[in-house]
Amino acid sequence: MSTLTFGALRQANNTRQMEWPGNDKADVAFRAIEVAGEFGEVAEAVKKHLRLTRGIKGSTASQEDVADEMADALISLDLLAAEMGIDLSTAVARKFNRTSVKYGLNTRLPE
Repeated sequence: MSTLTFGALRQANNTRQMEWPGNDKADVAFRAIEVAGEFGEVAEAVKKHLRLTRGIKGSTASQEDVADEMADALISLDLLAAEMGIDLSTAVARKFNRTSVKYGLNTRLPE
């Protein structure tokens, strides 16, 4: 398993966005639409992967294709979070732990 952290992703995203032509025109609305599009691509890749594994005729996608789309979705989600001043690491841990408490589960993430 990789040791990539949300912090490292944020830092790399911030650095790369400074290089990205037109990034100054990307606002919260643009980032939100980008996230929706990327997560739609995840769903499409999963559907195509199911075609592959179930022998259904049509275009297919490998597990690596699905992983690539998931990565794009997470990257775009971090860009939206950055635009809104949200620390994903904190947000994920807090929400995960609230759900554990709600359902009487013992597993928690460090906050």
